Amino acid sequence: MFTKQKIDLGKSNITKLFWFYTIPSVFMLIVQMAAYLVDSIFIGRFIGPNGLSALTLVMPAIIFLTGIAMMIGIGGITLAGIEKGAGNKEGSNNIFNVTMSLTFLSGVAGGLLLYLLAPTLMRLLSLTGETATFALEYMRYTSVFIPFYLMNFVVGFFLKLAGKPLLVTGVMFLGAVLNVFLDYLFIVYYELSMAGAAMATGLSQVLPFLICLVILVWSSSWSFKIPVFRLHEIQRIFYNGFSEFLTTITTAIVGAVFNLIILSRIGDIGIAAFTIVMQLMEFARALGYGIAEGNQNIWSYNFGADKLERVRIIRKMAISISIIISLLMTAGVFLFSEEISRIFITDPEVISLSVNILNYSALSFLFIGFNIIMPTYYTAINDPFHSIVLTIYRSLIGPLIGLLLLPILFGNQGIWLTFVFTETTAFIFGAVLLKTYPMGSKNEKWVIPE
Repeated sequence: MFTKQKIDLGKSNITKLFWFYTIPSVFMLIVQMAAYLVDSIFIGRFIGPNGLSALTLVMPAIIFLTGIAMMIGIGGITLAGIEKGAGNKEGSNNIFNVTMSLTFLSGVAGGLLLYLLAPTLMRLLSLTGETATFALEYMRYTSVFIPFYLMNFVVGFFLKLAGKPLLVTGVMFLGAVLNVFLDYLFIVYYELSMAGAAMATGLSQVLPFLICLVILVWSSSWSFKIPVFRLHEIQRIFYNGFSEFLTTITTAIVGAVFNLIILSRIGDIGIAAFTIVMQLMEFARALGYGIAEGNQNIWSYNFGADKLERVRIIRKMAISISIIISLLMTAGVFLFSEEISRIFITDPEVISLSVNILNYSALSFLFIGFNIIMPTYYTAINDPFHSIVLTIYRSLIGPLIGLLLLPILFGNQGIWLTFVFTETTAFIFGAVLLKTYPMGSKNEKWVIPE
């Protein structure tokens, strides 16, 4: 059986290799998303719409910090994969140690800033009353666990490159189960409100990190050594992972803009309904990221080994699967929008508004998978420029254009149509780039006929 053989990213059967890495990666991202889904369900049902609004309002700050981990982790794993594919094991292992060190320092600094700046953020959002209390409480307790949030991403990336994607998936699933139990214990049984929700999610990150760390030390090809920090390597890590950082930071910025517009036009009830829609959006994005990250190691390794035909085949498979999943997601949102909304909340007014938003934004699900895969693909083949260009448009320029124009033309419905506008135009942009630069802008001489 394939799973009993030594995995070789450059030689193993392409189809089996694709599924061996894609299925665990998708499942792992879904499991990680489950923590936020579970929090939202417990908060919406047992704390109420104001708690759900508070969760949405503080998420941009947490997403921003996650972006730092994504930048360092994906930038580091890309370089480590390329060096490993080229046979430079010592250089690859040093990049591993540099990446781990940078992520840890970022997690400590990020958690401290989140704790200290929480009151300032509340003032900037002009929050008052119960929603402000809930938001401040959630941020303060979450800040303690930020290093574990960030390190989990990076440890998982390197374990997958070491050929252990199934193990990572199992550990993350254990964390998700723990999160459900702790949410019930802290929110329902002990009635700890938003502090309980934050502690449940945070503690569910600690256990997977510790288990993965033990596996990384004792059962992988990576070894912990004092890192040699070279400025050019750090620059390459940041540069190669910058598109992923842009994705998350611009998502945070645009999310904050959405929140401000919804607060001014609709109020807290709009934020609560928007939370439900964003949970589905994040679920769709998790599927896309799962496919992209599952194949990133394969792309970077084979690119480094000059096996470009394998890169092309895996890319085609990833895009095809993402399109199928996107079609199923769109159909599911259209058919079951009310049933989905009732999972999160019991307030009839919030449910009605949520259904309305879902019906307007459902078409955007068609293109999310492709739009997420393309920047990751270009990062993996060492073309961060096109990755950054795609990311800036989809995560910042497109949404801001939509938010500036569509509400003027269509009223409040224009807010939700922004999703459709952004994903559709980003898909066209990405398809044109892929046709023009299938193997990256710097590597035209290696292009394999499509």
